Amino acid sequence: MEPHRHAVPHTDAGLEERITGALVGAAVGDALGGPVEGYTPEQILERHGGRVHGIVGPWNGDDWRTARPIAPYHKGDGHVTDDTLMTHALVRVYERVRDHLDAYAIAEHLVPDMMTTPRWIPELEAEALPLQRVFLAEKWLVARLHYGHVDPREAGAGNIVNCGAAMYMAPVGLVNAADPRGAYAEALDIAGAHQSSYGREAAGVFAAAVAAACAPGATARSVVDTCVRLAKDGTRAAIEAVCEVASRHADFESALKPLREAVAP
Repeated sequence: MEPHRHAVPHTDAGLEERITGALVGAAVGDALGGPVEGYTPEQILERHGGRVHGIVGPWNGDDWRTARPIAPYHKGDGHVTDDTLMTHALVRVYERVRDHLDAYAIAEHLVPDMMTTPRWIPELEAEALPLQRVFLAEKWLVARLHYGHVDPREAGAGNIVNCGAAMYMAPVGLVNAADPRGAYAEALDIAGAHQSSYGREAAGVFAAAVAAACAPGATARSVVDTCVRLAKDGTRAAIEAVCEVASRHADFESALKPLREAVAP
């Protein structure tokens, strides 16, 4: 692949600023994207009369409490989703353990946090257990680890393979700042309790990307190169396919359809 001509060097932000930016930025992106999650670009254009560039209301307006398939979640109006809730939960585990984590830490700390401690859930507009908000693939953590007593290192096998583990792995990259290989290994261990196959691999590669972005002088290009170097099998092929297509576009609008086609296989 040729170097991306639009690669821009990272700012000279210090590590603390990058960590704050990663966590706050993830929450902001989550809140912005929540109302249109699961809809095609064409549906979004029709519903909103163009692309979404700021906070918008629920897809079904005031009927969000009952409209299927989203009900009873208030997705919109700046509310974060389970992505941010799970990210915060993992941060709390690091705060408690004060060390690197493994699959056993997920069983010993993350699962009890999901099951026993009510938190403010914006989409429910109420305090509730995080377990009551997360999707089926995340409920799997509780079913397998708490009720099934499965070895945490193997508990992810059989789960729906999706983005469930990757969505909250940013803290792993931040704890392993500037050590992508370490972040990759730690995330794969942690994610083994939750996911398998390319769902688990995505968690490792994403954590590595965050760690790479923490390095002094990091650029978008250096982060992507790190991902390609560490990713395995179809995950690596997908990243390479996306990069090849992205390098031919200077704006997201023209790239949407080709990027979806590139990653589809």
